[in-house]
Amino acid sequence: MHRPSPARPHSPRFAPSHRPGRRLATVVALVALVAALLPSSTEAITAGQIDDYQSGTTQSWVEGLSGALPPVPPAVVANAGPEGAGDFALRLTAIGVAVGPGGKLVVNNNQPRWAGSYSAAGVNGIILDVRNPNAFPVTIRVGVDGPTPPAATGGRWITHGVVLPASSGWQTLTFALRPQDLLPGDAGATSAATTLANVAVIRIMHAPTATWQGAVVTGQLELDDVEALPEPSLALGMLAGTFLLRSLASCRRR
Repeated sequence: MHRPSPARPHSPRFAPSHRPGRRLATVVALVALVAALLPSSTEAITAGQIDDYQSGTTQSWVEGLSGALPPVPPAVVANAGPEGAGDFALRLTAIGVAVGPGGKLVVNNNQPRWAGSYSAAGVNGIILDVRNPNAFPVTIRVGVDGPTPPAATGGRWITHGVVLPASSGWQTLTFALRPQDLLPGDAGATSAATTLANVAVIRIMHAPTATWQGAVVTGQLELDDVEALPEPSLALGMLAGTFLLRSLASCRRR
């Protein structure tokens, strides 16, 4: 279900018309077709999309969804990614408070780009690079949640965890997001398939136990190259092993 690995292409039919009106109509039609095919800024999840933080922004990854800011919000750090100089990464910081924001290594995205039907889009997994700089191990999980009722929702679901040892260096992790691969995130989880057909939130977190909330901790975590995997790539990743996963991770960052 997941494997950690060290971090990571002149036809006559379309000949120009000699009549200006027809030529203009053809141009307008082509422009409309291209516009329809281009992805919009508000489109839903797309297989192969990747957040690499090279824009210098968090790309809408936030700790809390209620608007409350943690003492140390997620931040993009230059030259901290797996490729070193010039590679940006997202750093999470938790200060161990049990109540209020900022106590856990958790980050969420509820923007349209990461929402919608993962099943219809053919997104069956997530691959990302993670570094654990702490003196203790962390357990990484990915979670998905549906919309707020009365919209159809199957509740919160999470992946099995992958343990990263202390001071791990960059690792490439793959998480399967198929109904049969997920665990209930809380008591309200009813159907993983329903949630995957209408995802409202995706979450990455440190959670030693199978819970949506994550664990209270004092420490940091760094993420990079969060990518939505289509089924063929997921199947390859599950079977590949360390060397091929590392090669794929390097290629997708170029």
